[in-house]
Amino acid sequence: MEPLVFFCKTYGDDMLRARRLVRSIHRYNTDHIPVYLSVPERDLFRFRECLGGLPCSFITDEEILAATCAVYGDPPLTFPNHLYQQLIKLEFWRMNLCRNYLWIDSDSYFIRPFSTADFLHYSGVPYLVQHDCTDLLDFARREGKNKIIAHYHDTRKKLKKLFGRVGPDYDFGPSPVVWSADVLADMYGGYLGLGNETIYSLLTSFPCEILLYGEFVYQRKKIPVYSVGPFFKVYHYDEQFFEDEMHGVTVGDLAENYFGIVMQSNWATLPGKKRTLQQKIREKMRSLTGNFTP
Repeated sequence: MEPLVFFCKTYGDDMLRARRLVRSIHRYNTDHIPVYLSVPERDLFRFRECLGGLPCSFITDEEILAATCAVYGDPPLTFPNHLYQQLIKLEFWRMNLCRNYLWIDSDSYFIRPFSTADFLHYSGVPYLVQHDCTDLLDFARREGKNKIIAHYHDTRKKLKKLFGRVGPDYDFGPSPVVWSADVLADMYGGYLGLGNETIYSLLTSFPCEILLYGEFVYQRKKIPVYSVGPFFKVYHYDEQFFEDEMHGVTVGDLAENYFGIVMQSNWATLPGKKRTLQQKIREKMRSLTGNFTP
C-alpha cells in the first residue's frame, strides 16, 4: 500500500484541465508519487485517449460509489447531484490503495518541484492545511463582498457546533489537501458507524468535505495535528487574478510560497472556449507583462 497518492475526481467537461494538471505533476513529481483519476464510466475511454502516455491510473466513479453503497446502502432519492463529487473524494479511501491521499481538483496545476516530504510529516502523518483565510477575507473586505465573510464564519460555526469545538474559525483548505485513510475510516467506524447518521445525511446537512475532515481531525484526535498553510495559491474570483496581474505578480513570485495555482473553473476558461471581454483584457495584459496564464 502506497504511503501517498494523488487523487483527482474529474469529469468530461474538465478533461483538458485534468490533462494540464497531470502534465504538471509529471514535470515536477520528484518522488514519482502515483496519480489516480476518478471519472464517470461513460467518460473513461475519452480520458484514456486524451491523457494517453501520461503517468496516471484511472478508476471510475461507479467503483467508488459501489463500495460506499455496500456500507450505507443506496443514496436517498433526495441526495443532491452536486454532492456526489464530495462523496467520492471522502470515500476514495475504501479502494485500499494508500495510507494517505492528496486530493486535488482539475482546475489546479503545479509550478515547482515537490516530494512526499512536502505533504507528509517525517512520522508519516499528513500535514493538515489550517489557517485563518486571510488572503480571501482581506480581498472580500477590499471589494465590499460582505456575503463572502458572513458565509465563511457561518459555515464554520455550524461545524464547530456539530463536533463540539470551541475556538477560532479555521479554513482547512483550499485544495489540494492531504487526507489520512485512518481518519476517514474512523469517521465511519467511530462516528457514522455508530448510528449517528449516514455519509449522505452528513453531507446534505454540512456540504463541505474539507471542513468536515478538518473538524473531525480535531474532534477524534486520531492523528497528531501538524498544520501548514495552503499548498496552492487559489484564485476564487477573477478579480483576485486580475488584481495580481495588475501588480505584476509572476509564476516565479508565486513559486516562492506555493507549489501550484488553482484557477477556479467557474470563471477561468481554457483556449478554444468562449472568452468574455474581461478575459480578452487579461490576455492583452499578459502579452504586455509576461505574467502567468490560466
